[in-house]
This record gives sequence, C-alpha cells and structure tokens, in this order.
Amino acid sequence: RRFPTDGFLLLALLLYAPVGLCLLILRLFIGVHVFLVSCALPDSVLRRFIVRVMCSVLGLFVRQSDPRLRDADVRVYIANHVTQFDHNVVNLLTSCNTPALNGAPGFICWSRGFMELGVSGSRAELVDSLKVYSSHGGNPPLLLFPEEAATNGRAGLLRFSSWPFSILDVVQPVALQVQRPLIAVSVADSSWIAELLWTFFVPFTVYQVRWMPSVPRRAEELSEDFALRVQELLAMELGVVSTRLTAADKTEHMKRLRHTSLLRFAP
Repeated sequence: RRFPTDGFLLLALLLYAPVGLCLLILRLFIGVHVFLVSCALPDSVLRRFIVRVMCSVLGLFVRQSDPRLRDADVRVYIANHVTQFDHNVVNLLTSCNTPALNGAPGFICWSRGFMELGVSGSRAELVDSLKVYSSHGGNPPLLLFPEEAATNGRAGLLRFSSWPFSILDVVQPVALQVQRPLIAVSVADSSWIAELLWTFFVPFTVYQVRWMPSVPRRAEELSEDFALRVQELLAMELGVVSTRLTAADKTEHMKRLRHTSLLRFAP
C-alpha cells in the first residue's frame, strides 16, 4: 500500500500535497539536467560527486557506512532489492554495472543505467557472458540482485537465485535500506515511471548503503549453498528473515490479488 493507514499521517499527506506537486514539477526540469550531466561526463569520481550533489536537490540522499570495507579486488557485488533505482544509487558511490534481465533493450534500458549484453536466452548463456565480461580487468564490477524482485525491505529477503554466484568465487554483499516520509518506498506492480514521479513528489528519500566484508566460496561448495550462505549473512545484517519465497512466488501472489480484486467488482 502506497498511502498510510494512520489518520494523522494521511491528513499530513493531504496538507503536503500542494507542496509536493510544486516539487514534482520543479524536480522534473532539474532531473533532465541531471540526466544530461550524467551522460556528458565520463565515469569518474568527479562525475559521481557532481551527480550525487545534484540528486540531493531531487530529494535523493545517499549515505554509506564503512566505505573502507569495499574491496577493490571484488568483481561482483550482491545486494538486496528494495526499489527500481537501487543500481543507480550504488553507482553514485562506486563504478559498477547491472545487466538488464527484463524489459526491452534500447534507449530506455540504457537511460535507466542498465548494461545490455545482447543475451536473450537462458541463464546459462547469461552467466557465460558475465564471466567473459568479468575476465576483462578494465570493466567495472557487476552489481547483481539475486532476489530478482523488489520487496519492502522490512520483512525478509526472497530466496537468492544461484546464477549470480556461478560467475566468480568471491562476492561482496551490499545491504540497502531506504526510508522516506508519508508514503511507501515502493509498491508491487508499480512502473518505474510512477515510482520516479512519487520520488520527486515526497520531500526526500534516504538510501543507506552498508558494505559488508567479501565472502569467498568454500571448497567444493555448490552455487546454491553459496547463495544461501550469503543470503543468511545479508538477512542478519538487515535484521530481517531469510525466506524460501522466490520471485515467482511473488508474481503468483500478485496474480491472485488482482484476480481477487476483479471478483470483488464482479456482478
């Protein structure tokens, strides 16, 4: 649910709405400039600093804890998935690439900050392409989301897919937490455009990025066991439950909710 159920918070949201609409319109114009600047400048520390400062004008504040824990030798970052802009936020702190798994390739995919690999087949082909990508030392590290679907970040982690742990034998977990006033951080089945507009509407959104020590694969450890071990470590860091629910379970749950809502309005 996007809106609060508490009467006081709902009243505060109604009173804030005119201000939020003004901020939304103003930030739309500023957001175009942020996009152009991010496209014009080459990837560097200076670019990330400038874009990060400009994003603060848009109400996006990014904090990181223990940045010295970030291992420069690690080629794969593993993070929990809370919003549709998690990869953009981490990219404000360090250079990294997230492959596009869903959605049509082209300008929209590139403008959202995803990396196109030209692989539309199985996960095995994707893993092979990412292995080739990671073998080139000049490429930025990969930022992967094994949950494969966003959650509210407050209850638990979806079961990690094993394919991100088949690329390399060392990964570094990254714990993401997001907070904002008045409305929910993200809503299931909402488009990225709607989430972007709501981000511009609220006064601010705070992303907290916590770097965790890198985790190597144990001797003869299967990718499934490696994924489960990293999931448990990340869940403990976030203070949530490590569940066995998958992204497919979430999709099925949303289908049932939509079917139930349709039956409610049936004659």
